[in-house]
Amino acid sequence: MNINNIKLDKLRSFVLVADEGNLTRAAKQRHTTPSAVSEHLRQLEEQFGVPLFDRSSRGMELTPEGRKLLPPARQALMQIAELDEIARSLRTEKPTTLLLGLNAPPEYLKVDQLLRQVARDLPEAQLELVTSSSYMIADQVREGKLDLGFMYGDPQHEAVLPIRLADIEFCVVGPPDCGHEALPATAEERRQLPWIWASCNCPVSHLMPGIIGYEREQTKVVSSSEDEHVTLSMIRAGLGYGVVEKELSQHWEDRGSVRIMKDKPITAGLNLVIRRDRKDRKTLASVIELAQQLWSTQTAGHDTHTDNTESSHAA
Repeated sequence: MNINNIKLDKLRSFVLVADEGNLTRAAKQRHTTPSAVSEHLRQLEEQFGVPLFDRSSRGMELTPEGRKLLPPARQALMQIAELDEIARSLRTEKPTTLLLGLNAPPEYLKVDQLLRQVARDLPEAQLELVTSSSYMIADQVREGKLDLGFMYGDPQHEAVLPIRLADIEFCVVGPPDCGHEALPATAEERRQLPWIWASCNCPVSHLMPGIIGYEREQTKVVSSSEDEHVTLSMIRAGLGYGVVEKELSQHWEDRGSVRIMKDKPITAGLNLVIRRDRKDRKTLASVIELAQQLWSTQTAGHDTHTDNTESSHAA
C-alpha cells in the first residue's frame, strides 16, 4: 500500500462514520451523499487491505482493525488542520475565529473576562459568540458548526468532550402569589401542581422527575419550554412552577415577580464542550485552558456557587 495515495477526504469520511455509526448522518455532515461516503470507505479498505466496518441493521460498527486505525487517522487530520491554521495565520496575519456557543447571558458565564484574557494572551484567536441552548450547542459542536460551547449537563454523543467548569444550583420557582413557601411534602401533592416542564432535550428536564417524584407523563404539565427566560415569563404570568437556575431566579424574586421555593437546591454541571478529535488543536486548547483557569481561580475564592456562575439562556 502506498500511504501517499490516501486522500484526506477519505480519512474524514472514515472518522465521521466511526463517530456517527451511520452513513447517512456522516454524509450529511460532509454535505455529500451516503453512496459517496460508502465509496470512500471502500477505497480506504482496499488501500489498507483490511475491513474497517461491519455493516449491519444497527449501523456501522468498527472492526478490530478499524479501531486500531481510527486514532492515527484522527491524529493525521488534526495535524493537517493545525498546519493549515498556522499557514493561514502566517499568510494573512489575521486571528483564527472560534465560534463559542453560550447557553446563558455572557456575564453569568464569565465571557466578558474570557474575552479580555483571550485578547491579552491569545492575539492569534478571536472569539465570536453565538447564543443557543445546551442541547443545541452540543449538537452544533458535534457537527462542526461551533468550535466550543457552554452547556448544562453532559453531552449524549461520544464525539463531544465535556470539560467540567463548575456545579450550578437550580431551584423550583413559582408565581409570587402561589401560596407555597416550599414544595408539598408528598410526591402525590407535588405532581398535582401545575408544572412548566423543560423540553425533553434540555438537561433541566432530567432534574425534574427527581424533584417531583414522577415522570412527565404522570405529572400535571401545563406547558413546556426550552428557554429559562420563557419559563420565567410563564411563571410570572401565574401559569405554574418551573425549575430555573438559582441566580437568575434570585434576580426576579428580588423584584417581587416570582417566589423561590425554600427547598434544597439541586445541582447540574456546567461544561465547556468541544469535539473530542479537536481537543489538541493549539488555539482551541489555549482558549480552553484560559477558561479553566478563570473558573478555577474564581470558584476557589467563594463558599457558594452562585458567586461563580451563570444563569441559563436555555438550559
